[in-house]
Amino acid sequence: MRRTALLDSVLAPCVLAAALFPLAALAQPPAGAEPPEGEEAGEEPAPEELEEEGEEELEEPRLRPPTVEPLEVDVEEEAGEEEVEEEEFPSPAEAAEELEQAAPPSADPTDMQWTAPQPVLTLHGYFRVRTEMWDTFWLGRQPIPPERTDPPFDRFLPIDRAGGGVPPGGCGDEGSPDSTADCDTEALAFANMRLRLEPTIALSDDVRVHMMFDVFDNLVLGSTPDGLVTTPSAADPVFARVERTPRVPLDSFSSSANPPQRWRNSLQDSIVARRAWAEVTNRGLGQLRFGRMGSHWGLGLLANAGEGIDADFQSDVDRIMGITKLAGFHLVAAWDFVSEGFVNYNLLDPAALAFDAAQEDDVDQYVFAVARKMNPEEQQERLQRGDFVLNGGAYFVYRDQLLTAAGIPDWYGSAPGAERLVRRNAEAFIPDVWVQFLYGSLRIEAEAVLIAGSIENIDNTTFTEGNYDILQFGAALEAEYRLLDDKLGVYLYGGFATGDEDTEGLSVTSGLQPQLGGDDTISTFRFHPNYRVDLILWRNIMTQVAGAYYFKPGISYDFIRNAFGQLFGLRADVIWSRATAPVQTWGNDPDLGVEINARLYYRSEDGPELLDGFYGSLEYGILFPMGGLGYLEEDGRGQFPDGTNPDLENAQTLRLILGVQY
Repeated sequence: MRRTALLDSVLAPCVLAAALFPLAALAQPPAGAEPPEGEEAGEEPAPEELEEEGEEELEEPRLRPPTVEPLEVDVEEEAGEEEVEEEEFPSPAEAAEELEQAAPPSADPTDMQWTAPQPVLTLHGYFRVRTEMWDTFWLGRQPIPPERTDPPFDRFLPIDRAGGGVPPGGCGDEGSPDSTADCDTEALAFANMRLRLEPTIALSDDVRVHMMFDVFDNLVLGSTPDGLVTTPSAADPVFARVERTPRVPLDSFSSSANPPQRWRNSLQDSIVARRAWAEVTNRGLGQLRFGRMGSHWGLGLLANAGEGIDADFQSDVDRIMGITKLAGFHLVAAWDFVSEGFVNYNLLDPAALAFDAAQEDDVDQYVFAVARKMNPEEQQERLQRGDFVLNGGAYFVYRDQLLTAAGIPDWYGSAPGAERLVRRNAEAFIPDVWVQFLYGSLRIEAEAVLIAGSIENIDNTTFTEGNYDILQFGAALEAEYRLLDDKLGVYLYGGFATGDEDTEGLSVTSGLQPQLGGDDTISTFRFHPNYRVDLILWRNIMTQVAGAYYFKPGISYDFIRNAFGQLFGLRADVIWSRATAPVQTWGNDPDLGVEINARLYYRSEDGPELLDGFYGSLEYGILFPMGGLGYLEEDGRGQFPDGTNPDLENAQTLRLILGVQY
C-alpha cells in the first residue's frame, strides 16, 4: 500500500506532462523562427497584450507547455505517514464500544450487553507421546493347576502366546512343518499419547476459574482404525465388534484413524473433562475454592495431584475449601463430596435435574490442615545466606458412611427402596504429617500416614456383621544431596507400608482379601498409585506400593544444567523390595526382587516458565524376581504335578517419552 501511494505521487505529474507535451510542441515556433514582435525568447507576453490579442482573430492556436517542478520525495517520511494513516488507534470510546460488541449477548433480549472488560485467558498443560516395551512382565509364571488364572501376572501374558490359544493357521512360516505352531511372543510393545489442557479464566487477580481437559487421554496409538466399529448385539448388548466397515473390507486395509467414541470404537471419548473449580481471594481474609479440583499433600502418599508429564493417576475431589494464613501458618478446612451413593435420573426426561436419592449412603469427608511453608523467594534467600529452611504441616481427614448402594443392580432405576441399600457403618480417622528440611544443596523430605477406623460389614449385597478394625501405616523418605554446582546428585529413598499377616495375596488388583486368622484387622497400607518408585514391579505389575518396604539408592549427573531450565543428564537407581508380611506373598518369602532403572533425560529452555519446553527421556529397567514372587515350596503346596517349581524369568522394559510442556 505504501509503495503504491509513493508511485502515484511521483508518476502522476510525469504522465500529465507526457500527455500535454505534443500540444506544447504545436504551440512552439518552428526551429530558427524569431519570436513575435515585442517578446523575447523565453518570455511570456504581458496580460494586457493577451487581452489585445484575444480581440483579434488568431492565426493559429498557441499553448504554453506546463511548468513541471521537480518533486523532492522523502521515501521514509512518506512511508511513515502512510503507515500511521493505516494503523490508527481507536479512541477510548471506540475501544469500549468494541469490547461491548465482542461480549456474548444475554439470553434475555431486553438486557443490555456487557460493558465490563473481557477476562484474561491463559493456558498451561503438556503434550506427550510414550512408547513402551514390556518384556516378560508375567515373570515366566504359569498358572498352578487346577487354577486357570494367576493374578496379577497373567494380565501381561500375550494372548497370541502359548496359553492364550493357538490361532487358526498358527504363527509359523507358511508351508513349513511348524506353520500351525503357536506364537512365542515374549514382549508387549505399544505407544500412547495425551494432550492436557489447563485453561484459566481470570476476571481479576482475585477471581479465577480453572479447568483441566485431557484430549486422547492415554490413547493407544493405532487403537481406533477406520476398520474398527462396535455395535450392540444379542450376544453382547454393550460392546460387540463388527466384522468390517463399508469402506474397509478387511482390517488389513485400514488407512486412517477415527476419533475415539465411547461404545463405538473405544471405551472412552476423545476428550475427558477432569476438573473445573473457582478461586475467590480476599486479601484480608483468605481464599475460597469450590468445584472439582486436584488434591495434593506432602510427597503424595495419600493425596497426589498427578500433574507431572509422566503421570497417569491423580486425586480429583469435589470440594468446598477455605484457606487462610495466620502468623505464617496456612490454615485449611474442606468439605468433600466423596460419593453420593444412589443418584436418581429421569430416563424419560434427559433434561431433568438428577439428584441424590438417599442421604445415609453418602461417603462424607472433612479435611483440616495446618502448614508452614515459605514462598520460593524467601526460601531461596535463606539458603543463599547459609540458613536452613524447615517446611511442614499436619493434614487430617475424617470420613464416614452408614449405608452403601454398591450392591444396587439397577443403578438408574426409578423406584429406589430400602432393599437396595445395605448397612456398611464405616468410619476412618486419617492423620498425615509432612516435613521438609533444606540446607544448602541438601533436601530431606518425609511423609507419614496413619489410617485408623472400623467397618461393620464388607459385603455389598447382604449384611454380615464382622466388626472389622482398620489400622494401617505408611511412610516415605526422600534424601537428596547435590555437588559440583548441583550437577552431581546423590539420592537415598525409602518407603514402608504395613502388611497383613491374616491374608493371602499381595496384589491390590485382587480387591479386599478375606481375613484368615480371626483378628479381623485390615492393615495393608497402599501408597497412592502416582507415587512412583520404579518402572516395573510397583509401577506396572502391582500398580502401587502395598504391604512392603523398599530401599532406593541412586545417582545422577547433569551434563547441562542452567538457571533457565535447560537440562541434560543421566540417572541410575537400584530398588530392593521386601514384603512387610511374608505370608502375603506368593512364595511366603519376604524378598520380592531387585530392580535396576536407568534414565537419559533432556529438557529445553523454551517458554516463560522454568519447566516449559521440550522434554525427552529414554528409560530402561530390569527386574530380578526373588522368592516372594515365586511358588510355595513347603508342604508341596503350589507345586506342579511333576513336583517342580519353574524358575522365574527376568522382566525388562524400555520406554521413550517425548513431550512439550507449556
